Amino acid sequence: MNLQPTKIDIVSGKNFLRNNVGTEYKTGGATLDASKFTTGEYVKAGTAVYIGDDGFYVPWTDAEEGETREGAGLTSHDVKVVNGSNPIVGVLIAGHPLESKCTGVTEGFKAEVKGYLRFDA
Repeated sequence: MNLQPTKIDIVSGKNFLRNNVGTEYKTGGATLDASKFTTGEYVKAGTAVYIGDDGFYVPWTDAEEGETREGAGLTSHDVKVVNGSNPIVGVLIAGHPLESKCTGVTEGFKAEVKGYLRFDA
């Protein structure tokens, strides 16, 4: 167990919301599966994610026939993926995001979160 603190400077965070009206966030945040993201890169705010089979959040992929996707939402801030560590990030589950400023949003994602996340152009 590594108990050494790590300081990571984030240069900027991208605003991906039209406004804050009606925003809701997953309580307690979400733990990302670092193995499903690129080590050393940032997972940007507004990235579409869902709960994978092991309980960690993974990048959104549209479900095949017979599959389900639980816990779909958008990451609420940038987070760096560090080797050997699963980062915790906030997840937006309701609000008014700007689709053009989000990452990984598909028609399947929009169908999954319909009525909660209302995408604006």
